[in-house]
Amino acid sequence: MGLHSVEELVTGKRSEVKEGGALPVGVYEAVVNQEKNVGGASPEESDESDEVSVAALNMDRSGRLKLETVDDLFNILQLRKRRRQRKAPPQKKQQEEELQELPEVVDQQQFLNAVSDNKMSLVEKFLQDGGNPNTADHFERTALHKASFKGNVEIMKKLLQAGAQLERRDKLEATAVHWACRGGNISALQLLIEQGAKFTSRDKLQSTPLHVAVRTGHCECAEHLIHCGADVNAKDRDGDAPMHDAVRINRFKMIKLLMMYGASLSTKNCEGKTPLQTLNSWQSGAKSLLCNFTPC
Repeated sequence: MGLHSVEELVTGKRSEVKEGGALPVGVYEAVVNQEKNVGGASPEESDESDEVSVAALNMDRSGRLKLETVDDLFNILQLRKRRRQRKAPPQKKQQEEELQELPEVVDQQQFLNAVSDNKMSLVEKFLQDGGNPNTADHFERTALHKASFKGNVEIMKKLLQAGAQLERRDKLEATAVHWACRGGNISALQLLIEQGAKFTSRDKLQSTPLHVAVRTGHCECAEHLIHCGADVNAKDRDGDAPMHDAVRINRFKMIKLLMMYGASLSTKNCEGKTPLQTLNSWQSGAKSLLCNFTPC
C-alpha cells in the first residue's frame, strides 16, 4: 500500500539528499520500507557489505522463504550466522582488545565503530580528547543512535554524560528511541526514556517507536512503550496503526499483545482497510486470533 518501488529507493531517485562518495539516503529508506512490509532487517545492518538482508532472501508471495538454488541456501545460512554472532556475547575478544594499546588519536570513524563494538576505552579516549559526542555517519546516525541499536548501555551513559543529544534525528528523522526499539534492547530503551527522551516522536514515515518495535518483533520494547503511554492506535503516513503492521508481518505474539492493551480492530488506513481486511488468504492463524480473541 503506497509503497515505493525498490528500484526508486535503491537508486535514490526519491532521495532529498545525496552525498559524494556516500550511499544515497534512498538505500536507507528502502530498508526501512522493507522493515515496514516484511519486518526484520534494519538499516544498521544494510550498509555492511558482508551481511545478508531480508531483501536478499528468496520469498514467495506469502512471505515464506523459498529454497530453490544454492544461492538461496547460502543467503539463509549467512543470515542465521549473523544473527547468532549478534546474540553471542563477545566478552573474551572484547577484553583482549581493550588491553591493546590505544592509538594516539581516535578519529571519528574509529569512534563510531567503537560505539557499535562496545569498546569503552576508545570511546573514552575520543571524548577526553575533545571529540564531539554527537558525531554522526553519512546517514546522520549519531553515536547515541548506534549505541542504542546495539544495546550498549554503558556506552550510552558515557555519551549522555558527555552531552549527546537525546532527540537528535538521522536522515529519516528517526531518534535514538526508534533505534533502541529497532535493536530490541529493553535496557537501552528504558535508559533513554528515564533520561527524558520522547517515546511519541515520529520519523519520516510518520512511524512512532511503537510501530518500529512491532515491525521488528520486539514485544518487550512494545509493552514498555505502551506502559509509558504510547498510543496503540497511532497511524503512520499510510494510515497504518501498529496492528496493521503486526497483521501484515504475521506476528502472532504482537497481535495478541496489542489486542490485550485495547488496540482497535476497526481503525482504517489510507486504503480504507481495517487490520482484518488486510489479511491474506494464507494467514489463517492471524485471522483466527483476530476473530476469536477473548481478553483475559
